[in-house]
Amino acid sequence: MDETSAGPGAVRLVHDADRDRYEALDGDEVVAVLAHGDEDVPAADGEAPGLRVRDLRSTVVAPDRSGTGIGSAIVRFALDDIRGQGMVARPTCWFVRGWIERHPEYADLLESPAHPRDEEAR
Repeated sequence: MDETSAGPGAVRLVHDADRDRYEALDGDEVVAVLAHGDEDVPAADGEAPGLRVRDLRSTVVAPDRSGTGIGSAIVRFALDDIRGQGMVARPTCWFVRGWIERHPEYADLLESPAHPRDEEAR
């Protein structure tokens, strides 16, 4: 399980790969979750080998923690993890999409139009 802290006295951020999710923990209490799914996208003719895509599906923050920055912290943690693994991201979650729009330094992680989700098999 990958782990980091989101600042002094703040939550711990972890990647629970067995459960396909990132978590923000306050002690043993889960206060936020970012669910994901992984997919291999085959290469198109003449392209480099296929990509591993992490679909960021849903972000949920405990209501009493809303507005405290935990959602942003867990998205940044997930995207940094994706970058570190050489993967690309598909932000199907509206919160993640909006966060990336406000942080263009992460736009290079987005799945390219050459590998769209619903593309017909060639």
